[in-house]
Amino acid sequence: MFTKKPDQKLDYARLARMSAFGALFYGPYQQVWYAALERQWPGRALGNFAAKLLMNQLCLAPVVISAVFAWNLALQNKLSEWPQKMRADVWPTLVNGWKFWIPAASVNFYAVPLNAQVLYMSVCGMAWTGYLSYSAEK
Repeated sequence: MFTKKPDQKLDYARLARMSAFGALFYGPYQQVWYAALERQWPGRALGNFAAKLLMNQLCLAPVVISAVFAWNLALQNKLSEWPQKMRADVWPTLVNGWKFWIPAASVNFYAVPLNAQVLYMSVCGMAWTGYLSYSAEK
């Protein structure tokens, strides 16, 4: 998935774009998102746990993926390519995201205290952002 060719160099512009997305949008948004989920469905009861997991994967994930694609293309002056990018890549990216995020979010909502959830998901997100960045560029 993340194979790097010997002559391939680190794309500092892409790294900057994705870092800015995380710092300016996704990081701050997570604080609000996880607090709202906990207010709406407090605790770890199975129904509340399932509701938080479903909301995270069915509502948040498509928004974040769409936003990353738009952000990345806009900062490259290629926003006109966004509809094509969405048609081609949003579904495969979302499905791959579920393979990663459902287990990660399950741990988050069941075992991680609310005050550490953003940190935990941010650490998980570093790996996912690498994949998303790769997906946004192909």
